[in-house]
Amino acid sequence: MLVEFKVNNFRSIKDTATFSMLTSSKDEGNSFEFRNYNLLRSSIIYGANASGKSNLLKAMAFMSRLVLNRYKIIQSTDQLPHDPYLLSTETEKESSTFEIVFFIDEIKYRYGFETDSEVVYSEWLYADEKGKEAKLFFRDAEESDYVNLNKFKEGHDFFNKKEEKIRIAKNQLFIWKCDQADGEISKAILGWFNQFNMIDGMDHDGYINFTMKKMEDEAFRTKIVDLVKTADIGINDIQIEEEDISLESIATWALPDDLKTKIMNEKGWKSVSLNTIHQKFDQDGKVISNVVFELNEDESKGTKKFFAMSAPILDTLQNGKILIIDELDASLHPILTQHLIKLFHDEDINKNNAQLIFATHDTNLLKPELFRRDQIWLTEKDQYGATTIYSLAQFKNVRKQEDFEKQYIQGKYGAIPYLGKFEF
Repeated sequence: MLVEFKVNNFRSIKDTATFSMLTSSKDEGNSFEFRNYNLLRSSIIYGANASGKSNLLKAMAFMSRLVLNRYKIIQSTDQLPHDPYLLSTETEKESSTFEIVFFIDEIKYRYGFETDSEVVYSEWLYADEKGKEAKLFFRDAEESDYVNLNKFKEGHDFFNKKEEKIRIAKNQLFIWKCDQADGEISKAILGWFNQFNMIDGMDHDGYINFTMKKMEDEAFRTKIVDLVKTADIGINDIQIEEEDISLESIATWALPDDLKTKIMNEKGWKSVSLNTIHQKFDQDGKVISNVVFELNEDESKGTKKFFAMSAPILDTLQNGKILIIDELDASLHPILTQHLIKLFHDEDINKNNAQLIFATHDTNLLKPELFRRDQIWLTEKDQYGATTIYSLAQFKNVRKQEDFEKQYIQGKYGAIPYLGKFEF
């Protein structure tokens, strides 16, 4: 469960931006209680184009990918990914900082680091088991390091107590080192970040393979079909069809001859397609047969997106994960978008306290019956191109039953484009 995220000097985010999933208003619903904390089931982010909505989500995804070492930083000469705010001489060559607060079981952790392309300048981990935070480790390039030898024993072998320094390459995260040594806490933290997923709502091709893989499980396939049926897009069933690829077909591929020969020598190549099943009716409205459509060729872009998103959403709900979606509403009817959001708000469906965070331009979602004030976040750029982020709950004069959509479009909350006059 995500509690809070902080970032500074990343893309359009110059100064520290704080995003929270803690409730901060007296509104009701769309939240759950966990260890004396009230956490939101979802959050929605609005803002003008290029205001920084996507960059906030990308910052979360970036931190997750770096913690999981998706960038393959292995040797001491490897470059760390670094994407600072470039519109200021103060920040363009400075480090970036990321910090996240989250729960694993009953323990609340606070983990963060400061890096540039070459050095991890600092890294820290705190744990709160019963309401009081304990420092598990802290490292700093210019100060003494610390490892709690009682509560973080997995860091013991890497800590030089006499020199008060952690023995590690300057471009490495300490959490990686402890995980490689089979550390229990570090392994759990990396496992949590594996439950923290982002998908791009503009590009369903990025997660269609995940959905197809989940379709191989018959029980999960049934859930996907059930969800797609509720969308009223005319699909009665979905099937995966596999066909053997003939040697004659492989011979026509535009590939180097040696590669084609290698492929032809490896037997068992198959083409996989997804088919949707639609009912055919006679003149009296009776079902007389089924018609098979090829998903990629015959269905609309919105239908393909809804299907592709079904598995990540169901998997998130089933396993209590965190799902981040940029442009959730792209190619989807507003009612379908609401339908997906309500899955996370429904306590009978979202039994494992999964969380959804997404960016959108769809103002139809700005309704008090759908979102609390503290679920609505806004991004805005200042005159220097730097992003600021704030919650609707931070406004003192916004009532919980206010017409959020109307007031937002009229500019009461900011975070809208201000258009200049154009003339020929």
